[in-house]
Amino acid sequence: MAKLDFHFSPGACSLATHIALEEAGATFTPKPTYTRKGQTRTPEYLALNPKGKVPLLIVDGKPLTENTAILTFLSRSYPNAKLLPAGDALKEAEALSFIAWCASGVHPVMSRFFGPQNFCDLPDSADNVKALAAKATAANFALIEKALEGKDWVFGEWSVADAYIFVFYNWATKLGLDVSQYPNYGKHFERMKQRPAVQRALAREAEALAAMDKAA
Repeated sequence: MAKLDFHFSPGACSLATHIALEEAGATFTPKPTYTRKGQTRTPEYLALNPKGKVPLLIVDGKPLTENTAILTFLSRSYPNAKLLPAGDALKEAEALSFIAWCASGVHPVMSRFFGPQNFCDLPDSADNVKALAAKATAANFALIEKALEGKDWVFGEWSVADAYIFVFYNWATKLGLDVSQYPNYGKHFERMKQRPAVQRALAREAEALAAMDKAA
């Protein structure tokens, strides 16, 4: 198999790829790269990923960026792990459509909570930015809630789509958002936490975060 180096920031959207790597049983070298400490803006990192973001997967020395692309690559590289629906082109496309929406629809909205000044730099605008983000997030979570209706996983069987939406619910709990109206989503979050691959990824990220805080 390819040599994999995985750059992630604890708690960031790279957790989706982190979980996928663990679910696949992939052998990889973890490279904690903490965004809030500016580690994705160093010359060394930008030489690998000029976007200055995570996740970044180095595959045999070649950089691969963006969760949607990385998750697709892992699905095709580790077919036995069944990271995406296989054997049906339409079902795979539907899963990729959902993942793309996570990346382009859900994630950018929730990013406003973490850096409201990046979306509006007018004085005293942060609360308004967050309020609008909360409204848009509620609409997105309602769609996820509907997608999980009567199912344990988004597409019936577990897939990396479930890893991606786990990230958002995790953020919501840390932000203190009201998630009481999304019971299906809440149960999904608890099921995800019981998966050994998720537990391994979370433990590694907690260890990396503790090490970074200690070094600060």
